[in-house]
Amino acid sequence: MVEQLALWERDAFLAINAAHTPYWDAFMYLISSRWPWIAVAFGLVIFLFVKKPLRESILLVLMIALLITVADQLSSGLIKPYFERLRPSYHPLTADLVQSVYGYKAWGYGFISGHATNFMALAMFTALAFRNRWYTVVVFVLALTTAYSRIYLGVHFITDVVPGACVGLLLGYLVYLLYRWLRVKLYNVHPSESQSRLCASTIGYLTSFLCVFILFLFAFAGELMGVMKGQAGW
Repeated sequence: MVEQLALWERDAFLAINAAHTPYWDAFMYLISSRWPWIAVAFGLVIFLFVKKPLRESILLVLMIALLITVADQLSSGLIKPYFERLRPSYHPLTADLVQSVYGYKAWGYGFISGHATNFMALAMFTALAFRNRWYTVVVFVLALTTAYSRIYLGVHFITDVVPGACVGLLLGYLVYLLYRWLRVKLYNVHPSESQSRLCASTIGYLTSFLCVFILFLFAFAGELMGVMKGQAGW
């Protein structure tokens, strides 16, 4: 039964990994890369300090930093070394079948996906903290697309990504509970008072910023596709 499940997962993984086009190769490579998200992180910090009490901003940034640290260390520092599951590019069942993008194969072990853990944790925490419908939709679209990109790029199995996403959602919820408790204890804020009442305009700006970031990825993916085609002599 276990072997049959492994074969089913392999087939599902390969079906996703095989659905390549030059444009989506570029897009998935970009959304899975580090540098675009560093820019988003700077933007997030800036927007969190706009038109809202300094003490609220500091606590929120500290909680986000704690969340990312815990999520990253749990996934990459504890779970991956414990299970030692090979990534698809190195796994005997898939090593010869994986289609990589631009030669990218990642390194280290695969279970669980750090990208899925971190992004879903951040999406859950901020969605609960801000309580804004449009922000929630946008941030979860970004998180889910990033998680999906790890399968598309061939660096994670589906069963690396889904558990990682679940762990991230749980961590995001738990850190949010801690954050809400600290707001009550430190600032005497009523538990039902969300950040959306303190910084409604800021959340709107932040949502717009994330939408612009998505548009940037779509536009720059076309440029990257052209560059890679030129280098490959297509």
